[in-house]
Amino acid sequence: MYAWTIIFLVALFAFDRGMGKRFPKFYRCIQLPVNIIVSVLATAYCALLIYALHEVLNSGVSSGDKLFFASLVLASLGAFAYMTASLWRRWLKERKGDGDGV
Repeated sequence: MYAWTIIFLVALFAFDRGMGKRFPKFYRCIQLPVNIIVSVLATAYCALLIYALHEVLNSGVSSGDKLFFASLVLASLGAFAYMTASLWRRWLKERKGDGDGV
C-alpha cells in the first residue's frame, strides 16, 4: 500500500505540472478551489493526528513508544503545515505575477 501512495502522489504532481503547462488558463481557474480543498483535507488529517496523539499519550503504551509516536506526529504536523503554507505562497506569487493583484 505504501508504494501505491507514492505512485499516486507522483502521478498527482506530474498531472499538476502538466496542467500548468498545457492548459494555463484552466489551471489558474481551478487553482484556488484546489488549494482550499487541500487545506481543508490537511487540517482534518492534522486534527486526526492530534486526536491519535492524545489517545496514545493516555494509553498504557510504554514511555519510549509514546515519545517516538509523539515525535513522529509532531514532524508530520510540521510537514503538513509547511506544505500547505508553501502551496498558498506559490499561489499568491503566481497571482501577483499574472498582474491580477491581491
